[in-house]
Amino acid sequence: MTLAEDIANAQIPKEEKKAWATVTPEGGEFETGNLAEPLTGDWTAVLRGFGLDPDVFEVADDTVRMSKWQTSKRLENGDRDLQWLYSYKARFRRRTVPILADAELDALRVKVGKWKPATTKIKVSDEIPSTFVVCWADWQLGKSAGGGVDATVKRILQGFAKTVERIIELRKIGRNIEGIAVVNMGDPTEGCDGNYASQLFTVELNLRQQLLLAGDLWCKGIITVSQLSEMLEFISVPCNHGEWMRRNGKQVTGDSDNVGGFLGDMIQRILAGNPLTEHMEWRIPDDEMTVTSVLSGVKVAFAHGHKLTGKPLEWLRGQSIRILREEGREPDLWVTAHFHHLSVIDYGAFTAIQCPSNDGGSKWFEDTTGKWSTAGTLTFLVGKHDIRNWSDMQVL
Repeated sequence: MTLAEDIANAQIPKEEKKAWATVTPEGGEFETGNLAEPLTGDWTAVLRGFGLDPDVFEVADDTVRMSKWQTSKRLENGDRDLQWLYSYKARFRRRTVPILADAELDALRVKVGKWKPATTKIKVSDEIPSTFVVCWADWQLGKSAGGGVDATVKRILQGFAKTVERIIELRKIGRNIEGIAVVNMGDPTEGCDGNYASQLFTVELNLRQQLLLAGDLWCKGIITVSQLSEMLEFISVPCNHGEWMRRNGKQVTGDSDNVGGFLGDMIQRILAGNPLTEHMEWRIPDDEMTVTSVLSGVKVAFAHGHKLTGKPLEWLRGQSIRILREEGREPDLWVTAHFHHLSVIDYGAFTAIQCPSNDGGSKWFEDTTGKWSTAGTLTFLVGKHDIRNWSDMQVL
């Protein structure tokens, strides 16, 4: 055997390398196994081969470990067929969505500040009075899905304009709207980390930016509807994306450390002394997960819904009994959010109304379940004018 043959034999691997990957919510590591051709820096086929979306994952730090060796076999004529083989090993991670620059957020806030609804004369009828309820549910400002923050703000402002149009429309057809209740149904902000694995990598706004933008929109929405009635009420509830001081996905202080209460307190202070809101009643929670009110004679309970466990009817029935004992009144209506879709169920003793969300949706939920819900703002009338205690529901 010649020296060349000895070298060729030494380059034959004892066993073929196998492709493998270790995947975590944030990323992982892969090795390609034996490849007959070298790669040129495009990892799309490698990622897809492991079932990873190259739009979601990327090679980390542009650092790749590469192996290259020759293999050979003896041909019938006694010569050897030499071939180069290649193998690559690298770490990969989730792609990050860039945080909006302060200048971009400032421009968006200026747009919110300049927005004004059209004004129209109001007509009031002699019908049994009712309260117009508008539910701001699951805005999750800062979330990048469905067009991101800019698209979410556009939907919210359209909801404000359509709310004005809807109140005017209902009054024109004879509805006696004596008051307006604006309800934060929870999750006005997305938060930055701790609610799900990829949250830190997908938000477009940090927490300070989220709170500023939510405050601007709450003020704008309240001032907008306050021009349509002197009987005004603002209601807010705690929520899961609004939990502060989270560690390992769990809240470490108390339920009062929540965006639902903080933003309510902040907006009440900001609007103090404003003639348009001087008659507004404020129902801002401390650590209460359920906030109740009597609207045009109807007892209504509001909760975000993230504490709902087991069968919805059993949870709602149990909470109704608790409210009856604590407040001396049992809810006629229950209004919840959190589950991002519209639902109305008449349980007899009460009706449960589930609000749709106004965020950009969830790709993960759509991919895993094949279900999605159309974004929008839920509105309806509450009062004794209807046997169901509510009427004229519409998603704007």
